Amino acid sequence: MQPEVSFVLPVYNKGNALPYFFASLLAQTGDIPFEVVFVDDVSTDNSLEILDELSAKHDFVRVISNTVNAGPSIRLNQGAEAATGKYLALFDCDEILAPNALEMLLSLAKQHDADMVHGHCLKTSEPIENVVAHPIDQDLKVSSHENPLERILGRGMVRMTWLIRRDVFIAAGGCDEKVFVQDESLPLRLSIHAKRLLDTDMILTMVPDMGSHLSSNKLQQNHDRFLVYLHFLKAHPELPREMRMKLYQKCVSALKKARRDGAPFPPIPLFLRYVMGKLGLIDPDPVMLESYRSIFQQLSNIRRIEKVNS
Repeated sequence: MQPEVSFVLPVYNKGNALPYFFASLLAQTGDIPFEVVFVDDVSTDNSLEILDELSAKHDFVRVISNTVNAGPSIRLNQGAEAATGKYLALFDCDEILAPNALEMLLSLAKQHDADMVHGHCLKTSEPIENVVAHPIDQDLKVSSHENPLERILGRGMVRMTWLIRRDVFIAAGGCDEKVFVQDESLPLRLSIHAKRLLDTDMILTMVPDMGSHLSSNKLQQNHDRFLVYLHFLKAHPELPREMRMKLYQKCVSALKKARRDGAPFPPIPLFLRYVMGKLGLIDPDPVMLESYRSIFQQLSNIRRIEKVNS
């Protein structure tokens, strides 16, 4: 049977969590045909062994292995290319899914003819083996946005709790493969191609403290955020000035936070850019920001990637 939904799940050293995540995936309600595409990023623990066992046992599970560690942006794109479902369900696989997470996401996508549906997560101090994710209540707050880019440039939507039409993902080129972590780039790049985004208050996953999230490096986080918005600003000169100014402000805000976290940016020019950006008194030209890229490149504690083939 053709899957309606493809779970696309990059994996790096998730061996302690995978059995519990997969159990919550098997417990999904709604009788929805789905496949699971795991993309291992050269794990050094027993993750690949666990994935191969799951694939041997379940014919709806596929495992893509690689020879080079490339990061979640590249691996998510790799999995999406291999997926065959109409929709992509994107999660972190060290979390526990609510039993009706997929059913609720798909129902809302169809009901509102939405290309992108986003939910939330809830952190817990419980060890993963004790975590219980409760069913999502039917009484939801749902906001529909016919200008997804405008919504994405507002309050952040960076958790991997998405249901997305695969054709929109492919049209957008997926994640920015020049940036290691996908959290910021994926919704931004999708938003230019999507016709409707749903923002909901659903708690889709419970998040145990596994100590493994890449975004714990704040300098890396702000380096990636800066590049995501800089690349997007350069790629879309056709956008209205108001949108370009928001993108410029996002870049400068990331630079300001990176300086707080130790990046050696000259304070006075950065402060002037920040103030003038807030007041809308500066030309949102990405060329003016390129010098900060070179300073970032001199830092040793930043993970950078080049596109790889395997």
